Amino acid sequence: MTWHKAVIAKLEASGIFESVSIIGGKVRASIDEVRFLDIHFDPKMRSYSYALIDLTVLYPGDKRIFGWDDFPHEGVAEFKQLATHPHHFQRRASDGTWIFEPSSMRGDVTSEMDLVMAAVEQYLDRFSHDMEP
Repeated sequence: MTWHKAVIAKLEASGIFESVSIIGGKVRASIDEVRFLDIHFDPKMRSYSYALIDLTVLYPGDKRIFGWDDFPHEGVAEFKQLATHPHHFQRRASDGTWIFEPSSMRGDVTSEMDLVMAAVEQYLDRFSHDMEP
């Protein structure tokens, strides 16, 4: 089974997403019209990226809310000091800047989807409570 099929099966079974599809080389799991989870994986290099995207984010450029990846982020001094470098979790601070934290992720996409989906559910739960009157 290819990584795409295994990941799609897990995402569809979760009940979190309206639709799950392959777009180019990535898997996209849509929550609604403006929020989705993008999963990139290169099996040869074992390079990965799991990113929750919200197109309504007001910050210019990158619309990620949070995610995990192994991209080296050249020029970010604090990033290289992480014990898990280049593996990291990144999230937006309230002022829109990025906060980089250590991560246990290593690009084992099928097993790591459980943690990713749990983080998405936690975000959605917090988001829905923030929207209550």
